[in-house]
Amino acid sequence: MENPMLSKIEDLSRGQYMAETASYSGVAFKEILMVLLVAVSAFATIISGYATMVTTIVACVGCIIMTFIVSFKPGTAGFISPLFAIFEGASIAMLSMIAENFLPGVVVQAVALTFTVAIAAAIVFSKGLVTVNGKFTKCVSIALFGLLLGYLLRFVLSYFFGMDFGFMHGGLIGLGLDLLIIGLATACLFIDYQQIQDAVTQGLPKEYEWFCAFSLLITLVWLYVRCIDLLLTISKLGDD
Repeated sequence: MENPMLSKIEDLSRGQYMAETASYSGVAFKEILMVLLVAVSAFATIISGYATMVTTIVACVGCIIMTFIVSFKPGTAGFISPLFAIFEGASIAMLSMIAENFLPGVVVQAVALTFTVAIAAAIVFSKGLVTVNGKFTKCVSIALFGLLLGYLLRFVLSYFFGMDFGFMHGGLIGLGLDLLIIGLATACLFIDYQQIQDAVTQGLPKEYEWFCAFSLLITLVWLYVRCIDLLLTISKLGDD
């Protein structure tokens, strides 16, 4: 189960196109623009006092709806992507604010760690040190499915049966889980890079640069959230 937004790129890139084709620089520019929109949106949500649970839920629902729209109609990515980035910023604003209050400076550290991982993954991928083939993708898909089931099971057991899973958010167990999930997110980045490379080399129309950027942003935001969790866990270990 690779990044769901990139699963259709191979189909979209089939055939010959007379129009201008996508480029890596075009995807990179649009990705940078969307990341900036996320940052501005999150900052504006916090300073305006709207970093609340209601705002977070509404923004998350909006992100899910837009993800489904772009997934089924990739041509809408150019119009929806900027709006999606704004909603993404609003959806992570409260988490960022709470984390910053708990551990000042953690947001900047998490952003730096996120891009360090993303850039390192890009370098490793460009050097051909990781082979993204069917077996690799299948293993990542199984791991993602297992993680999803784990989250669902934890929700059911905690909400309906009152089981406490606090041990998963601290200590060596929490640290191990954070590192494992970040490793999984990094594996998803490798798949993203491979699929984007395939799309560009196969002549994806330039309009789908937005689609590629949209897709990659999903992985980056997930990685950012997990980096915050990792840094908070490390902080708790240092206090013990």
